Amino acid sequence: MLLKGILVIFACLFVGQVFIAWTNLPLPPSVIGLLLLFLALQFGLVKLSTVEKLAKVMLDYLVLLVIPACISIMQYLQIIRDDLWVLLVGVFVSTVLVLLSSAYSYGWLRRLQKRQLADKVSKSGFYE
Repeated sequence: MLLKGILVIFACLFVGQVFIAWTNLPLPPSVIGLLLLFLALQFGLVKLSTVEKLAKVMLDYLVLLVIPACISIMQYLQIIRDDLWVLLVGVFVSTVLVLLSSAYSYGWLRRLQKRQLADKVSKSGFYE
């Protein structure tokens, strides 16, 4: 089952590579592959059980995948020191923007959900 999951994930990555090569979009092919895998899971083309075991194994070893990125940051330590304030301001502003947009999106979706529930109750006369 693990091999089948690997084949499914690599197939999605390959299709993402081909799609980017044909369209010349400025996106990483892995993002397209991830979207394809998500759509395949949503539409039932791929069963969750096919990739679930592989996903758990990959999450167990995620730390090993992060270490090379952390080590490569050490190569650019001088650049980071020179532009530390720019980086910190950028991280702070983007964090605040993500928090605000998430809060407003949640509030908007919650109001929409309540409105739909109120419409359903008013039409049927009782709460389901």
